[in-house]
Amino acid sequence: MLFPSLQLPLGYSDPYILIMNILIFLFFIFMIFSGLILKVQSMQYLAQIREVITQLEKWSEEAKKTTIRMIRELGKPEKDPTPIVEDYMEFVLIEPVERDPSGVFKRLEHLLDVRKSRFDDLIAKLAPAADRDQRANIDMTFEAAMALRQMFLVIRHFYYMGKETNNYAMIVSVQVALSFIMKYAKAYYNALKAFNEGQPIGDGAGALVASIFKNEFVKDGNAESSEIAEDISLTPVKFEGRNVLIVRAVGPGGRVGKPGDAIVNLIKESNGKIARVIMIDAGLKFEGEKTGKVVEGVGAAIGGPGVDKFKIEQEITSQKVPVDAVIIKMSIEEALTPMKKEIYDGAYKAAERVKNMILERTKPGDTVIVAGIGNCIGIG
Repeated sequence: MLFPSLQLPLGYSDPYILIMNILIFLFFIFMIFSGLILKVQSMQYLAQIREVITQLEKWSEEAKKTTIRMIRELGKPEKDPTPIVEDYMEFVLIEPVERDPSGVFKRLEHLLDVRKSRFDDLIAKLAPAADRDQRANIDMTFEAAMALRQMFLVIRHFYYMGKETNNYAMIVSVQVALSFIMKYAKAYYNALKAFNEGQPIGDGAGALVASIFKNEFVKDGNAESSEIAEDISLTPVKFEGRNVLIVRAVGPGGRVGKPGDAIVNLIKESNGKIARVIMIDAGLKFEGEKTGKVVEGVGAAIGGPGVDKFKIEQEITSQKVPVDAVIIKMSIEEALTPMKKEIYDGAYKAAERVKNMILERTKPGDTVIVAGIGNCIGIG
């Protein structure tokens, strides 16, 4: 016997098992104090991030090819659009400085207008045979492709930064955010089909409500629509003795327009006769909430960079006009992908809510603005 005088602890009959357990224990102690565990975890996290980068790059390339194919099919360009599309895939907008907040929204709006003008001219050049709505849909597809490209570039940047500097905190922070990043990326990727085919998306729920409300009157020949702001239509109708001004983006192309300008202009031109503004828009739901759920509130129900929201809030505050909000709940994926039946049904429920709000909170003879906010792709 090799260990004749060794008194083994209770439960150990073989000294070799005891020695192996001690060695394994010492190995883990060494790993903990030497930082080896962190290095192993970093390698695992980097591998996970690398898989996501590969997927993002694949989606980005597919989105670019979809954009190019759409331009070729609809626009019939004389030259290959690929080089120009590749150049614009990483087009950036440098936001105005916020250290001097005075006039920041005017500066931001100016830059957004310049950017939109650049892309309108670009798409008109690339797709000369496409009509107005087709060009709007090409623009939406281009935007989705650019968003995927930016996600790929940002994640790849932090991957290489974390790998080169061996910065465990940076690597962990990226790894923790991967599920959220992929959720947004997948939403943009799935949106390509809707933009390419001109299908209504969840974000168009507010515009759909406006159309539902409007179509009750237009089909009887009681109303005509006109364009009152950039890509925004106005349809005045009569409802239970009230003058209702229905505002929404011009469809069926992929547009959101400038609803802020439309609402502000209507309030100013009314000379204080606007009794109420009702805004309907899609809103992000909490996890566990049902898609298509309709909720009410107060305030300017509109997303985006904040320019339109700021304009509306300024005008309704100066004129003391009450503003109601109707929100149709959905996830980010549902907002960007083809409209689900639950959202479609929710739009009809929201239209009934709007009618009740007009009847309960205004009186005959009042003028009410009903603004359906959202992307009008596929909604005529």
